[in-house]
Amino acid sequence: MKSMKKMLLLAVIETTSGDDANPTAAANAIMCRALMPEPITAEQVSRDLIRPYKGNSGKLVVGVHRRLTCEVELAGSGAAGTAPAWGPLLQACGFAETVTAGQDVTYDPVSEGEPTLTLYGYLDGILFKLTGVKGNVTFTLNAKAIPVMQFEFLGAYSPPTDTPLPTGVDYSAFQQPKTVGKANTPTFSFHGVQACTSAFSIAWGNTQAWRELINCAGARSPDRQPTGNVTMELPSIATKNWAEVVRAGTTGAMSLVHGVTPGNIIELAAPNIQCNPFSLQDDQGIAMVAMPFDVNPLLGNDELSIVVR
Repeated sequence: MKSMKKMLLLAVIETTSGDDANPTAAANAIMCRALMPEPITAEQVSRDLIRPYKGNSGKLVVGVHRRLTCEVELAGSGAAGTAPAWGPLLQACGFAETVTAGQDVTYDPVSEGEPTLTLYGYLDGILFKLTGVKGNVTFTLNAKAIPVMQFEFLGAYSPPTDTPLPTGVDYSAFQQPKTVGKANTPTFSFHGVQACTSAFSIAWGNTQAWRELINCAGARSPDRQPTGNVTMELPSIATKNWAEVVRAGTTGAMSLVHGVTPGNIIELAAPNIQCNPFSLQDDQGIAMVAMPFDVNPLLGNDELSIVVR
């Protein structure tokens, strides 16, 4: 019997994509929740044999790889200008990390050259290893909840092994998050409106796939199409006519600042948000707008910026 309580994730950027970078518990432990490594991810092709009797003819496994999902709390590093411990995960999702010492760390989108990871996912004495890993991420900041990044990773398969959980796990680089709300989330502007907001999320939208051909195999992410959702109070038409914003295809900026203490402040900014047809919801008798939106680039590789300071 294996305990789902005894789990551990290690992650490190690879020097050469696909080569095991050997993460350690002391240097590369990721504090996370909802950790779930898939033992094997693959397709199957049927042999479809013609025989003089009924019955299955068997399948062959192709495109073997591994998927791993987890959630990481969205919090700073504890010191402005120091990269957060979750930075390598975000880089593998297509963001470049820029450190300005003593000031901030910025994550901006890239369209090529993002690094790959080696991930070790431990489940009570079983090791599930992934190499050449690329990722996808969703940022979720809902009122009265912990802000999180939900990651989905794709990497090369290796057979699971009976491997004891390593000792010396160090989570000291991870900071305690602040819950989302008026006190800890001082700024939220969406298309110029500072509305009372109950939910906000952005899905980065990498089109991930495992590509396996003659002479090549690996995780690929040929495009991204970021989208999001926001739920906020319905204003007067004079304040903001959301229906007309959608009809006209008007774009606008978004800015969200979470955290008030230097070292634990996260800012998400998007300059070119396009709203989509929306619905209304009843929240304790208050009319709310449930608005899906697209996160579009303005000049290129600028559709979303994450600043940690």
